[in-house]
Amino acid sequence: MPSPPYSPRVMVDGNSYFPSPYSLDPLPADLQSGLIPVGVLALLSVVSTLILISFICIRLATWKLHYRTFIGYNQYVILVLNLLIADLQQSSAFLISFHWIRLGKIMAPSSPCFAQAWLLHSGDVSSGFFVFAIALHTFYTAVHGKRIGFKTFAILVVCIWVFSYFLTGIGVGMHGEKYFVRAGAWCWVSEAYEDDRLALHYIWVFLVQFGTVVIYIITFFMLRHKTKQLFALHAASGDRGNGPNIATIRSVNRITKLMTLYPCVYVLLTLPVSAGRMWSMAHNATPYSDAYACAAGAMITSCGWVDSLLYTLTRRKLLQDTMPGNHSARRTRGSDWDNELGSKGITHTRTVTVEGGQVMDILSPKEEGYSRPPSYPSHTHNVSNATWERPSSPTGSIDPILSGRATRGLKKEVEVETKEVSSDEQEKRDEITALPRSWSRRDR
Repeated sequence: MPSPPYSPRVMVDGNSYFPSPYSLDPLPADLQSGLIPVGVLALLSVVSTLILISFICIRLATWKLHYRTFIGYNQYVILVLNLLIADLQQSSAFLISFHWIRLGKIMAPSSPCFAQAWLLHSGDVSSGFFVFAIALHTFYTAVHGKRIGFKTFAILVVCIWVFSYFLTGIGVGMHGEKYFVRAGAWCWVSEAYEDDRLALHYIWVFLVQFGTVVIYIITFFMLRHKTKQLFALHAASGDRGNGPNIATIRSVNRITKLMTLYPCVYVLLTLPVSAGRMWSMAHNATPYSDAYACAAGAMITSCGWVDSLLYTLTRRKLLQDTMPGNHSARRTRGSDWDNELGSKGITHTRTVTVEGGQVMDILSPKEEGYSRPPSYPSHTHNVSNATWERPSSPTGSIDPILSGRATRGLKKEVEVETKEVSSDEQEKRDEITALPRSWSRRDR
């Protein structure tokens, strides 16, 4: 069915606008009343996301007052922050509904119409991409027990924003002011460019929704299988001293459940709009009713305040499981972030091998990623020769339990708690260790 022409234009209050259906004058009574709850929920989302974004940014700027480690290196928090920014754009678009209610009409081309369409389009795709990024990040961390390097992570976040704005702006560059016009109960991509809607918006939202569900189903079953396998191997070996790290497994399971909430919210709240768009495409671009559009709009604009509420309720537990402990005075830099995860959170204990009075690592020292450890004074173990241990790294496993590495050639494994000390205290211990044994005993 051919699209209606953009001409002749109509004059309203001395300004030239596109004719119907690209503009709507006057606003029908059902839209006049239906846009009120959309605007109210949009206002709630804007206020809640702004408050939470400001709170997180203040904590990023004043992290030394609250954390031992720069919270900006916590990838879970950064992903949620970017999701909130995307939600803010989306809810800001629906906030313009109050403008149409006040005017009693939706007119295009105009600055409010362009702003609403731009914010809605960019907010839709960017929020979907960050939901998908949370799903992939959770899968990679929980199932494979690894972390993305900080620089790589930062580049990927920037690429998501660049690609989101590319998908939003390319249509404007090709079609100009005819691209963003009135489309149903708000302004968006013109019905004359249905192919652009599909290629630059629909397909990406559908892929995110479908892909997110598939990833979390795979994550659930793989994590469940790995946990059962670990406990089965432990039970078969009969070695109680070499059991799975219960704290690690519980922590990873909690993080997975918490991060699952955001994609679930996105899929549930965007499903009505997606279903309506699929129905419209299947019926030769026939628009769905204004009442349905308002109901779907009220749900999708609620993503902001619902995500804000989720983070507020789960923030403490999330930080407990993903932030290093605050018991140490030593600060952590970006390159050391992954090495610090072992102090508190995802890895609570360190598994080492003791053979012939020496502390050895689980794996061979020839394996890539090994380095010589620092000296640790101890009255229980005599480490006379150079030993090797496997440190955490951005590309290494978070915990032997999660990596699924084999434990061939082990003599004995024990789990020991690692307690950090300040730099001054460590220097003092090193000096005492360097003294003859008779001197160090008298000083103690």
